[in-house]
Amino acid sequence: MSDIQPDLGGRTSGGVGRRIASNTGLLLGAKILGTLLGVGTLLIATGSLTPAEFGTIVFLHAYMLFFAEVATFQSWQSVIRFGTDDVTNGDVDGLSRLLRFGYTLDFVSVALGYMLAVGAFGLVVMIADRLPGLSPGEGVDIHALQALVTLYCLVILVRFTSTSVGIFRLFDKFVVLGAEALVMPVVRFAGAALAAWQGWGLTGFAAAWFVGSFAQYVFLWTAGVLELRKRGLLGPVLRARMRFFRPHRPIWGFVVKSNIDSTLATGVMHLPQLLVMALFGPVWNGVFKIAEEVAKLLTEGFKLLDQVIYPELAKLVSMGRADRIWRIVTRSSAILLSVGLAFSALIFLFGEPVLTSIFGADYAQAVPLAALLVPAAALMGAAAPLYPIFYATDRPGRAVMIRGAALAVYIAAFLIAADIVGELAPGFASLAANGFAVVILIFAARHAVRSAHRSPGAERADAERAA
Repeated sequence: MSDIQPDLGGRTSGGVGRRIASNTGLLLGAKILGTLLGVGTLLIATGSLTPAEFGTIVFLHAYMLFFAEVATFQSWQSVIRFGTDDVTNGDVDGLSRLLRFGYTLDFVSVALGYMLAVGAFGLVVMIADRLPGLSPGEGVDIHALQALVTLYCLVILVRFTSTSVGIFRLFDKFVVLGAEALVMPVVRFAGAALAAWQGWGLTGFAAAWFVGSFAQYVFLWTAGVLELRKRGLLGPVLRARMRFFRPHRPIWGFVVKSNIDSTLATGVMHLPQLLVMALFGPVWNGVFKIAEEVAKLLTEGFKLLDQVIYPELAKLVSMGRADRIWRIVTRSSAILLSVGLAFSALIFLFGEPVLTSIFGADYAQAVPLAALLVPAAALMGAAAPLYPIFYATDRPGRAVMIRGAALAVYIAAFLIAADIVGELAPGFASLAANGFAVVILIFAARHAVRSAHRSPGAERADAERAA
């Protein structure tokens, strides 16, 4: 390893807009294929399990992801934010220490995530035993569910993937991320088909979901290590001298803020599933999952843009070209909002016959819920390119405040709507929270771009171009 000359090069051909479009298209293609496999998996599961069993599987996965992502310090964002300067300056030592810090943070995160998941559910069981009236939804065996949660959440312990994600985004290796996006859907589909064929029931399908996640996480961090080895960086990373609590740059403030922001984003993404399970039980949780999958046809693509656009915005800021950010971002937002609204119209026109013919009468109630979640997803599309601006301009605290306010709006709207419209509450809450976020984001992101353009680095870059 030490004989290999470290390689910090990445693909830089083409303009920013072209790279964003190319990388987004690559990941979107993988996600579309993965979504089709996911729908196939849901078809197998809904045809083999009762609505309550299917809702339990959905809850297990959402619960695991909630605590895994709450505990995860998004080290990939630090790799992009600080690693971009290291790559630009050819600083192998600085990048190696940064990556070692990131991997250490990932290991700490997964251990913390598992302890939080198991401990939190243990607390729920204790409360349910002492106050039976507060037990989660009707038909839930809380002790049997606790055993499943403890076993299923073991997959968190191999989810130390964030730094690997940062490596591939930093070096513009989105082909690997596209392949990674297919691992879980393929494995889960095969596992679900086997579980249905063998008649393994709830346990078999839970195992299929578990193994799919396990395979994806192992693939990602293994590929990250191989990428470092190929670039001659694995040795420097392993040898890097790094003080975890006092790193060589002021990274902890950024890391803590990005973790808070990701925790709030996790709340927006997975909290609805937990709230539905707690208030309405496993049967409606399964119905909600079907409606959510329809909306995910949009939201998964929007999350991909966030992954692609942030590295490009960070490069523009690093080069003193923050003045180009707003045009790129507003164009992306307008396109995503238009796509989302067009898809919403299709759901309103054709959603009911399509969903009922695919999933059956048991899930017909998913149609009106999907009709609310899809327009909410369209609003999320308008917001998706705006959040990365705060990280690229070194203002993650603003993302934290806006996402926190949006989550508060969601929870309040959910509880109010649950009392008024009952089981359709998640749809109305999503519309309220996403609409609120878009309005606030437009003003805050615009101000962040203007401030970055007036920064000393930007002014120096302007002077150099004028000279």
